[in-house]
Amino acid sequence: MTENYPDYLFEIAEQRERENEKLTREILKQKLEVLKKENFQKVADACLKHYEKKYGELPSKDEYWRFLVADYCGTGEGRTICVLMTQANPYRDDFDEEHKQVPINSQEYRSVREFHKYFGTFMLNGIEFVSREDFFEKYKDFLPPKLINLKDQQCFLNYHSELHFNFS
Repeated sequence: MTENYPDYLFEIAEQRERENEKLTREILKQKLEVLKKENFQKVADACLKHYEKKYGELPSKDEYWRFLVADYCGTGEGRTICVLMTQANPYRDDFDEEHKQVPINSQEYRSVREFHKYFGTFMLNGIEFVSREDFFEKYKDFLPPKLINLKDQQCFLNYHSELHFNFS
């Protein structure tokens, strides 16, 4: 024998289920954000190791820009070149609650995060830090003349560009 349950019990159950789903989504978002930050740091560390092998140590604190490049070439997919010149200034959440003047993450981390913002996750696969000289020499064909004229001046400047071409 089955009893008929009042409708309000089903409504309560549905409401609890929606609240549980919302809570689960929030927990997953928080975990994803932590993993995303860890991955940006891993990418930044790998890029730094590659930079140090190629050029030696990073430039001193006098170098206020970071230069990032990703050059992807796939058979039948063409070629995509992404360039980023950034100061990677910290966001509000980059500061410790106690020490509000000192960012808790590195300029390299913030550069990778910014690169991701402009070009997406896939292009992080081929990302590398390059020196100022290589950036303006090897990639000068991908940069506007005004940017090249400003390369030795201290100014607030962020530049990003993506070029994709395919001849198939």
